[in-house]
Amino acid sequence: MIFRFSNKPESDSPNRAAQAPRTRGWSAILGWTVVPAVLLAVWHVGASLVDQPWLFPSPLGVAEQLLHPFRSHFGLGSLAGSTLISLVRVAIGFAIAAVVGVTLGLLLGCIRTLRGLFEPLVEILRPLCPIAWLPFAIAVFKLQTLPQLFGMTFSRTILDQVQLGMIFILFWGAFFPIFTNTLDGVSGIRRNYLALAHMLGAGRLQCFRHVYLPASLPMILTGFRQGIGTCWFVIIAAEMLPGSDSGIGYLLMYAADLCAMDVVIAAMIIIGVTGALLNLVMRSAMRTFIRWHGKEF
Repeated sequence: MIFRFSNKPESDSPNRAAQAPRTRGWSAILGWTVVPAVLLAVWHVGASLVDQPWLFPSPLGVAEQLLHPFRSHFGLGSLAGSTLISLVRVAIGFAIAAVVGVTLGLLLGCIRTLRGLFEPLVEILRPLCPIAWLPFAIAVFKLQTLPQLFGMTFSRTILDQVQLGMIFILFWGAFFPIFTNTLDGVSGIRRNYLALAHMLGAGRLQCFRHVYLPASLPMILTGFRQGIGTCWFVIIAAEMLPGSDSGIGYLLMYAADLCAMDVVIAAMIIIGVTGALLNLVMRSAMRTFIRWHGKEF
């Protein structure tokens, strides 16, 4: 019998494990510095060759717009103001979807009879794209705003720019990710957790508070992350509703009609960066509230 021994010291594995985070760190730095720099260089060369700023603006022209976020465009407001209006609309639609989605998800997950009754309807409505509801929202809600819902003609606030049709479309975009993730989170709870709670004398309310809700929290927050991303994704479609005259989506569409491509690309960059920041906030919230998730004791 022949025994072969490796000449490599046993400390190689720990060294490789220690080098892995450094490699990932360098790759992240390169991804946020070198890759954008190369893209900007290619963009600048392409814009110089095309030489049609109304069609393909240079990075400097777009940067000039981004460096003046409070400059008014076409009498519709600034990039910063339009983004704020869109964020308020998204926040209202997302908040309503979060309350309704989590509540229904917990109820249907805890009560199997309700889940059996409503699951076919959910499976039919869930694949419908929020944008497909635009004609319905226009026909039903027309130009009604949020203050008008409470009998106020004008509130002289930013809420005058929040139409019910927009809220409905944003609600639809965020509701199903939140609802389905909550439902899956409740349905995936280990039965031995419930058996242990009942053995310790916990009632239904105590089981809900101390077993169902904490165990499903990771999936609920995952639904929040997906829902806020979907809301921000459909905001441009929501701001295409008749009567809308504000918001970053509306400003983008109006600038495109006037061939102001520097404003269009600046608005696109703001939409992308804002979406990334929203995702970052949700990831931070997940790390804060569910640090225990995925850990076995």
